[in-house]
Amino acid sequence: MKVLIIGKVWPEPSSSAAGRRMLQLIELFSSIGEIHFACANQLTGNEIDFSNFNITTHTIVLNDDAIDAFFSSLNPAIVIFDRFLTEEQYGWRIIEQCPNALRILDSEDLHFLRRTRHEFVKQNNQIANQIESLNFHNKDTMRELASIYRCDLTLVISPFEMELLTTEMQLPKSLLYYLPIFCEATHKSIDFDNKKDFLFIGNYKHEPNADAINVLLKKGLWEKISKELTNTQLTIVGAYQDHTISGYSDMAKKVAIAGHVKSIEAIYSPIKISLAPLQFGAGIKGKIIESMEQGVPFITTSIGAEGLFLDHSWNDCIADDWDEFAQKALALYTNKEKWLAFQKKGFELLKTHFNQLDYQDAFILVIRHLLENVSTIRQQNYFSQIVQHHSLMSTRYLSKWIMEKNKDVKN
Repeated sequence: MKVLIIGKVWPEPSSSAAGRRMLQLIELFSSIGEIHFACANQLTGNEIDFSNFNITTHTIVLNDDAIDAFFSSLNPAIVIFDRFLTEEQYGWRIIEQCPNALRILDSEDLHFLRRTRHEFVKQNNQIANQIESLNFHNKDTMRELASIYRCDLTLVISPFEMELLTTEMQLPKSLLYYLPIFCEATHKSIDFDNKKDFLFIGNYKHEPNADAINVLLKKGLWEKISKELTNTQLTIVGAYQDHTISGYSDMAKKVAIAGHVKSIEAIYSPIKISLAPLQFGAGIKGKIIESMEQGVPFITTSIGAEGLFLDHSWNDCIADDWDEFAQKALALYTNKEKWLAFQKKGFELLKTHFNQLDYQDAFILVIRHLLENVSTIRQQNYFSQIVQHHSLMSTRYLSKWIMEKNKDVKN
């Protein structure tokens, strides 16, 4: 059995949570069939070494009818779209060339939620933490929901987003499946006294991360924290940092720009507190997961905490006011007993909610059931057929228009 994954980008587990998630999906589906990974994006040098995995890779092209022959010849039993934009670009071709293939969308995070929150932050200059204040009547929402309806199953990474889709958007639960990022905590007690620094980590191309760095450095959050401490610095780690951030590397201000670092242990070795002042975003925040895995407590906003099963006992780690954020960071930094307690709570939370063994067998059973019954399930889902019929035409003809335009440019 062949499984085709169409990637928006080549997977980079050391650069983003999305890359880590994709690698986990590759490993899961390897137990079902032969993995083929296709992508139109350029290689960056940060992607996984495919020679270490049993994966056949394919470089494909956007808006080119030649790819139809590739899809038809490969004839996969399962096609996984990496984010809804990839489904928009290739989904109609898969329906035409591989009509019997099970179509799965991995949402990564809900793009419409992140983008709607971003617009709210830009318009109101405050954290987008109230769903009732957001206007979801926009093209991003409609496009992503249509993509979900066109697929047989959509993987959702956050329980918050499952609730949003089924209540606010009223999507059928049968089209959705909650599958978190899997985690493995070190469970090793880490010495509080040998750590002294703060950390922000995140792919700079991701807009919520760029905004959070702006909050830390331009809007003065790091200054609020650091003025109370002498022997500490903020280390900023992440792929694809550009000149706008490199100028912040000023040791007098106790800031170090580390760029892309592949060794997790090297990153976290001197870190006492991880900071994640996110004003908008969606999905599960890989930086928070990773921090808990490494036994490093964190301070974040309600946006950063979303979907992580953090109850009221985590209140000392969450703040949406920047003065309160700084105060909680300082309190956690100086209180060894509290710091060790949150380290332990992080290990326990990961074991309870993000253990791969608790999810993988049930997930594989669901996929096998869909494979065996996909025709019957599709016949019963009339609304999905309606959405597929109309939205399929729009994405199909947009692609064909682009192809014709490209011909004119070449001529």
